[in-house]
Amino acid sequence: MNQFYNPIKISTKNARILVTGATGYIGGRLIPRLLSNGFKVRVLVRDKEKIRNKSWYKDVEVFEGDLTKPESLMELPTGVDQAYYLIHSMSNSQDYMALDRLVAENFVALFKNIKHVIYLGGISPEGHQISEHLNSRIEVGKILSKNLPTTEFRAGPIIGSGSASYEMLRHLCEKLPVMIAPKWINYLVRPISIRDVLKYLILAIDKIPLKKLDIGTEPITFKNMMLEYCEFRGLKRYIFPVPVLAPGLAARWIGLMTPITNLLAVPIVKGIVNNIIGDTSKSRDLFPEIKLLSLKDSIKSSFEKTKSEFVETSWNKQDIYPKYQMFQRRGRFEEIRITETDSSPEQLFNVLRNLGDKNGWLAWNFLWLLRKMIDRLIGGAKIVDSDRSMLKVGDSMDCWRVEKFEENRKILLKMTLKSPGEAWLKLESIPHNSKTFLVITAVFEPKGIWGYLYWYSIFPFHKYIFSDLGKAIIAKAG
Repeated sequence: MNQFYNPIKISTKNARILVTGATGYIGGRLIPRLLSNGFKVRVLVRDKEKIRNKSWYKDVEVFEGDLTKPESLMELPTGVDQAYYLIHSMSNSQDYMALDRLVAENFVALFKNIKHVIYLGGISPEGHQISEHLNSRIEVGKILSKNLPTTEFRAGPIIGSGSASYEMLRHLCEKLPVMIAPKWINYLVRPISIRDVLKYLILAIDKIPLKKLDIGTEPITFKNMMLEYCEFRGLKRYIFPVPVLAPGLAARWIGLMTPITNLLAVPIVKGIVNNIIGDTSKSRDLFPEIKLLSLKDSIKSSFEKTKSEFVETSWNKQDIYPKYQMFQRRGRFEEIRITETDSSPEQLFNVLRNLGDKNGWLAWNFLWLLRKMIDRLIGGAKIVDSDRSMLKVGDSMDCWRVEKFEENRKILLKMTLKSPGEAWLKLESIPHNSKTFLVITAVFEPKGIWGYLYWYSIFPFHKYIFSDLGKAIIAKAG
């Protein structure tokens, strides 16, 4: 059972809960919390390989199948007490609404005897102008509520590390000092923290079916959401709404400037066609124990969660190849270099812990010295090195501070030199059969446009610096 999450106080015990959409953003975060509350969890996925590396994979009952083919899922409802319906198509196909409808109707036919279905949809906008994607989600809610005992939560933009709304917010604010934005950024929305969404979903298990409930914090314009993020990050930004920027063009611009694909950007943009605030009085009355995070605290929580997820992440033996990867995720650039060696993990780690000591770095040491000299000239602090034989979290390794230390396994370092962002260096010694893998991960999280320019200016040199460093480490360990 997953013990990472603190259980929520609920009275329902020993229930078997089905989670559909287990590979999605909400489902993947909901499952470990259900397990921590002692529930038996069954998940429905079209391809179980997509969840095989999840920490909770061995703790759940996996059904592989497709709700467009219900004949293959006749055993799925057996023993299920309650179910989460978290399925929603994100497609530009003209048939996606028909697909959403078909899947919902097939689900209803399969689960006609279920006690409770919990569905997460979106708040309906004021007026009559509703995007097709949002209209589809509303229609699915109607199909479920009409035929099954259903609680339908309707949420606005969900703020959490990795959520589409948060990543769009983050990247636009970080990259663009001046923004020409469509007029819809002055419409009101009701954001909500992913933490609070999950609380509502879990606490609903204890309730009788509640029909429709809008959830979220106090209304705020999308423009002010952006300014709130900028204030948190200390970024000065200028935002100018214009009436002529079409939703399709705005979506494509978001797809270009952020990791959000056009597939996701289009429904997000077209969904903000009017004020989307709903009425949260009923949800507040029925769930008084949920004290909603403010937008400011939601942004802070998301930012810190991204950091903690990175700190805890390590390479697994089955993930060793390929030998080089470079990608951008959660607002960070990551470069990973993996090399095989005949040295023991202890021999290799002994070299790693002494990098940058009185003997300097093993490759391109003059560049490290130059970078530290520049830092002192612009007001950086004097570097005081720690005793390498007694290294621990909080100690200094040359111009880095130790954030995580696992003897003979991993050192995570955070740069202490001044830069327009934050940088980490992760050094890992991973045993595998008779070999050992050296894994060097260089990470940079830019702050504002200067952070991105800084990264692109130094990135070309990494090919030589870290490749040569890896070779020198292996040579010395051997």
